[in-house]
Amino acid sequence: MENIHPVIGVDVAKEFCFYSVLSPTGKTYLKPFKALNNNKGLLFVLKEIKKAEKAFSSTPIIVLESTGHYSNRLVHFFPKNGLKVFLINPLLSHSIKNSTIRKVKTDKVDAEELAKLYFFQDLREFKLSNESLENLKILSRTYFHISEQRVCIINQLVASIEQVMPSFTKIFNNVSSKTAIALLVEYPSPDSFLTAPQENIIALIRSCSRKTLEYANKKY
Repeated sequence: MENIHPVIGVDVAKEFCFYSVLSPTGKTYLKPFKALNNNKGLLFVLKEIKKAEKAFSSTPIIVLESTGHYSNRLVHFFPKNGLKVFLINPLLSHSIKNSTIRKVKTDKVDAEELAKLYFFQDLREFKLSNESLENLKILSRTYFHISEQRVCIINQLVASIEQVMPSFTKIFNNVSSKTAIALLVEYPSPDSFLTAPQENIIALIRSCSRKTLEYANKKY
């Protein structure tokens, strides 16, 4: 089936992207240009895309590499503005960028070659999913990552405490509790515990644990 759409190749970077606009036959239509990945830059890109849409009386399509969070904003921005986005497998795009037979290696050339892939590769169109669901996925991944970090830090804390005060972890099984942390901050060594007034330690235990005086005395 003959292609009737202008094709825009996007070489994605952290702060900006290079865009190459091809005609429906694969010929260069607009000189490759650079735009920042902010609101002003993306609005400028839409303005340039409209030129191709008007020239060929057909809605342009976007071709870019799937580069994780760098490309996430783009693959959501363009569909919301009525444009189809086709994602390229990073392995395929890397093979283009690292080709030993290519004499010129620039972001402008990369953008153009990414666009040309549309004409002879079976690319996957990006389908915009529910925004709330996408945000939930991000939050879930972040929560899992932070939970792993927390476990690692607690394990390191236990190892350090057991070298300095071996009995502390027997008295406080959960060294990350508010009471245990407060005691360690206030009394970081065995000597500091032994020389501190008894009533001060008991008061701190009772205050942090919000339990009875009997509990605080037992812990002391």
